[in-house]
Amino acid sequence: MTAAAVSLLTTSLVRETVLQRTPGWGELGGLLLLLCLVCRYAPPAPLVIAVVPLLIAVALTKERAPVLMDLPVIRDVDGLFVLLPLAFAALGGYLRSEDVRRRSVARDVRHAERLDLARDLHDHVAHYVTAIVVQAQAGDQVAERDPATARQLFGNIERTGQDGLVAMSRMVKLLRTDDQSAAEATVTPVLTSIAELVQRADSVSQRTSLEVAGDVNDSDWPPQLAKTVQRLVQEGLTNVRKHARAATAVQVKLGVEEERLIVRVRDDATGQHKGRPWFRPSGFGMTGLAERVAELGGELSSGPMPEGGWELAASLPVQGADGRFR
Repeated sequence: MTAAAVSLLTTSLVRETVLQRTPGWGELGGLLLLLCLVCRYAPPAPLVIAVVPLLIAVALTKERAPVLMDLPVIRDVDGLFVLLPLAFAALGGYLRSEDVRRRSVARDVRHAERLDLARDLHDHVAHYVTAIVVQAQAGDQVAERDPATARQLFGNIERTGQDGLVAMSRMVKLLRTDDQSAAEATVTPVLTSIAELVQRADSVSQRTSLEVAGDVNDSDWPPQLAKTVQRLVQEGLTNVRKHARAATAVQVKLGVEEERLIVRVRDDATGQHKGRPWFRPSGFGMTGLAERVAELGGELSSGPMPEGGWELAASLPVQGADGRFR
């Protein structure tokens, strides 16, 4: 506004007092640049207040530079001193919209990263802590009548806690290292990771088995699909520990049906799943799974089976037109 006021005052004085006048190229360029910057960066209220006097100041510079009318091309353009500020204002508006778009994209990316991190934290913490709590409960019940089994359970608790610390340390390390270091990190095949999850969940009171169809080949799976399948199995086993106290057998099944990968986690607990008193359902696990599956264009279901027991099932796209996983 100060620049516009000074320009308007100068125009008024020059027009009334100076007979031989020359174009103020520097001032004109400065006003146009300032107009563009205001349209790009100014908040809404100052933007409205400042743009009007700047437009007027640029338009009135014609009054103190009549020699411009004798220049080629310019003399044939009507309203040049109106079109120029409008063009620079439009340029500033375009750059402003691009800034808004970039901020929106960056905000969406940060939101997606936070969601992914929240899912990973929930999956890891819930899985290992649930295993520790369940085994501690069992150890408390058998400590007096079966000390050997209790010692074995407490040994399992120690190993589970150590595994949880290793998993958390690995996640923190990936977050703290650069993309190149993360890309060079060794990746465990997803079927191997699932087999380890099933092995850790297996116990005398709750036998857990893994069944993988012959047409399932994880070597072609992209990282997002592999991670989703692993999280499905992990969340399913965690929910069995939390809510299926009566289950004696748990089955993890992977197969391909009609070019879709089918993942199932089943237990034989009778009746509805009822949470243990130590575990209040948060809903974050299933919410995260539903988001992961939806991102891949898959379907997720969870509920009782007609023959008894409970099933968590997901159907994920397997092959595209090129015959590869996507």
